[in-house]
Amino acid sequence: MLRIKIVAFLIEINEKIFFYPKLRKALHSFLPQKPFILDIGANKGQSIDFFISIRPTSSIISFEPNPELFNFLLKKYNHQGNVQIINSGVSEKKGTQSFHINKINLTSTLEEINYNSSYLVTKTKVLGIKPQEIISKTIQVETISLSEFILDKGLKKIDLLKIDTEGHEFKCLKGLFPLKNCLIDRIQLESHNNDMYVNSASIDEIETLLLENNYSIEKSIKHGFGDFREMIFKHSTVS
Repeated sequence: MLRIKIVAFLIEINEKIFFYPKLRKALHSFLPQKPFILDIGANKGQSIDFFISIRPTSSIISFEPNPELFNFLLKKYNHQGNVQIINSGVSEKKGTQSFHINKINLTSTLEEINYNSSYLVTKTKVLGIKPQEIISKTIQVETISLSEFILDKGLKKIDLLKIDTEGHEFKCLKGLFPLKNCLIDRIQLESHNNDMYVNSASIDEIETLLLENNYSIEKSIKHGFGDFREMIFKHSTVS
């Protein structure tokens, strides 16, 4: 649908102008020259490209549950040995879950949509569709927990964990803690302040969980559209 493509394009331009320069400055301040990054929610590789533009020698493991986007990413990065793409969702435990592919695939999610959401009504008006039409299709995807993945891979240190899972961030973190024998310097996640999803946690719940595991807010950056913020949390042992 042409209107949806135009809206997605305008969002992308808006982010490039108003959001990414601020995030770039923040990441430049702490990322080492050869960082190791876990990227949860790859979509079309926007974050991968962004990280590489800041640190070309980054090593990145990125997760994308949408099989069509996963295949797109494999082709896009098949020449880059420093990027690994995994076709899996990330949640609080290993299993199978419903993944809702959105009309704008950037906002696809494992969370159940709240069709009574005032935010959804506004969003779909902009897109020129009805709230019940926001989901293109729902598929079943495999999920893993971050703690199990980190243990299986024997990871000892992660410079940045980025989580952008459209309301599923809290469950990703629940699957991360308690984490043993691996230090994650920073956690970057998207904070939503709306009623789009039925059971998603509030930012207060997320902050409480992170505080309990020795993380505190280092930076908060507003996105160029909507009521979204990118939050960067720093581990207490990092100088």
